[in-house]
Amino acid sequence: MLVNGFSQRTLYAKLLMLLGCLLLTVLLMQASNFFLLDYIPSSQAAIDKVNTQKVYWHRQLSFINAVTPKEANTTFTDMQQNYLRLDDENVQWMLKQENPDIRQAVHRLEQLQSSFNQVAGYNMRLTAQLRLAERIAESYDALNLALQKDSEIKRSVIGLLQSVSLIFVLSCALVIAISARKLLVDRFDNMLRFINQRVHSPDSRSGDDEFALIESRIAEVTAHAQGADAEISWANRTSEQVKTLIRAQDFLLHFIESASEDVMSERTLLKMLYSLERVFNFSNAALIYTDDAAVITSERIIFSHHQPTPLSDARFDQLMATGMLNFTDHNPDNQAVACLAVSFPSASNGIGVLLVEMERARLLEDSEIKVLEITANLLAMVAKYQSHDEEGRRLAVLEERSAIARELHDSLAQSLSFMKIQVARLQSTQLDETKQADAIKELREGLDNAYRELRELLTTFRVHMDLRGLGYAIQAAIDEFSQRSDICISLDNRLINCRLTVNEEFHILHVVREALSNIVRHSGATAVSVLMRMLRSGAVELIIDDNGMGLTPASPTYDHHGQAIMKERAYNLGGDIEVMNRRYGGTRVRLIFTPKLAQ
Repeated sequence: MLVNGFSQRTLYAKLLMLLGCLLLTVLLMQASNFFLLDYIPSSQAAIDKVNTQKVYWHRQLSFINAVTPKEANTTFTDMQQNYLRLDDENVQWMLKQENPDIRQAVHRLEQLQSSFNQVAGYNMRLTAQLRLAERIAESYDALNLALQKDSEIKRSVIGLLQSVSLIFVLSCALVIAISARKLLVDRFDNMLRFINQRVHSPDSRSGDDEFALIESRIAEVTAHAQGADAEISWANRTSEQVKTLIRAQDFLLHFIESASEDVMSERTLLKMLYSLERVFNFSNAALIYTDDAAVITSERIIFSHHQPTPLSDARFDQLMATGMLNFTDHNPDNQAVACLAVSFPSASNGIGVLLVEMERARLLEDSEIKVLEITANLLAMVAKYQSHDEEGRRLAVLEERSAIARELHDSLAQSLSFMKIQVARLQSTQLDETKQADAIKELREGLDNAYRELRELLTTFRVHMDLRGLGYAIQAAIDEFSQRSDICISLDNRLINCRLTVNEEFHILHVVREALSNIVRHSGATAVSVLMRMLRSGAVELIIDDNGMGLTPASPTYDHHGQAIMKERAYNLGGDIEVMNRRYGGTRVRLIFTPKLAQ
């Protein structure tokens, strides 16, 4: 519990740690002072005791060297009475010290004194006693030196310890000062600056100290936070609605993209129902279509989970009257569910119903109901546009058939009519052999032209039956003529958003094919460019350039028959066509007309 409390209060723990270190350092310094107070008197008393013995023994030795042997014996006897006794408190203190030199010196002195007693008891010569006495004096010198060194070492260690402790105390004080500045000055200013950025109120430095100022600022922040909490709580009440709106937006976006890119087949509608069920957490979603708005049938029902219960006549009448109906029904598991039905117009004067099932206690938000209404309207729009598209396709097919009929009448029918006239001439008996030969030659040329025109018409119709438009049809023609020859043909199609009728596309394609056919057969060109563009006036311009030999009086390029066909097509388009020489060689065919839709 205590450890967790300190871990959550790092600054307080650091402060206690620094104070503890300071306290330990002060206690250590005081302990060293107490040690010195106890050590120095005892050490000094021991040193004085040893110095007294030392001086006594050295003085006695000096006296022995100057007296008679009898007096010397008396002096030796007195010296035995002045030993350093082990029971002396100073000697006991020295033996308690941990310095081995002191204990060794004391023990050596004790051994020498014992040896001196033995020598005196054996009445040995004075020289031997004198030598032992000198060694005892030297032992006093060694003991005194050991005590002096021990005192100096103790003083040095204690002094070093106190110096380190003092440095540590100063370091701790410096750390406390720096940390206090960072905490009470820098971090306080940063905190106050941050609070001022959030509160946007004047920084009034009022209060007894910094913490009082912080407390007042925090109180202001708390007041602002309470206001923000109130706003957030209000926003949270509508967060689910916002999420629902976002999901509904994604659903409608994907539905619109799918409706604009794909045909609304049963599979596409089923995917839409799955998405609707998932987005709004419905238990089932279904689409019911009928061919007659007067009665509801179950001939075409698309559902995401299970087939819904058929609508009764009373509910259907109410739905037709209001456009939306809420009711309670039972699912296949015989569980009561809440249902919402939205009607929308379908194709061929039919009607569609968007039906969703959900939990019985659920109440739909206004935004969810609005999304269902939008979905029903989109389904109605898709059905309407698909119906119009199908009608447009039927009209395009009829127009294309009319164009084919006109093409057959304008080209092949005329050629056949011309050949019929030539056959009638051959049947006449008034023609001589030369005229018959000419008629047969013209008949053969007419058959060749009719065959060529029929082949061109079949190729043109086959290419244009593809619904990818005029640009693709012309590119297919270019690929075809490129394969027939070694001419490099390029297409620059700038007809963007230009709407042409089927008849106009036929005429343009025929002009391009007729021009390319003449270029391949007669021009000797190596490169051809085809440009289609719309002028600012709204007119369409077609330019076909080649780098061949150009138009000369003797050249068969763009023979009379080919130019007549192109001029006739330009006339049908309500425009004009020109075949001319280019300035730097080659030939240019230029067709210009105004589309009917632009008029």
